[in-house]
Amino acid sequence: MTVFSLGLAGFSAMLLSSITGSAQAYREGIAAMAATSLSEQIRMNPLALQRYLNPPENISIICTGETQCTPEQQADYDFRIWQLELADRIQNARGLVCRDGTPRDGVEGNSLCDGAGPPVIKIFWSGQGDELSGESYQRTYTLEVS
Repeated sequence: MTVFSLGLAGFSAMLLSSITGSAQAYREGIAAMAATSLSEQIRMNPLALQRYLNPPENISIICTGETQCTPEQQADYDFRIWQLELADRIQNARGLVCRDGTPRDGVEGNSLCDGAGPPVIKIFWSGQGDELSGESYQRTYTLEVS
């Protein structure tokens, strides 16, 4: 009975670790798809790159099939929708576009964008770590827009 109990406890810990790892991998995949999506939008609207780098606080127009928008208005709309979808799919996520010569650095609240180098999409999110330790973690996903 004792051996069976120890084996079951080990299996439970392994199962919990597997579930936690799967959830983290899911969020990494969502971040990768979101960054790729925004990167494609930027490539389709290169005239408005500056608006992606410095988006306004509020969008001026909702761009749909019936509404003609300037490239800047389209960039504002695309970026705002992208941010909303990102926050909806990954809890506590925040994304930005900046120029950065060292894109792999930065943390939530301090993206460390140096203003040099190519445009980079950075996505930050945090969450609860594994249930046993109770520690939180912080993740970053970056994609260079080429």
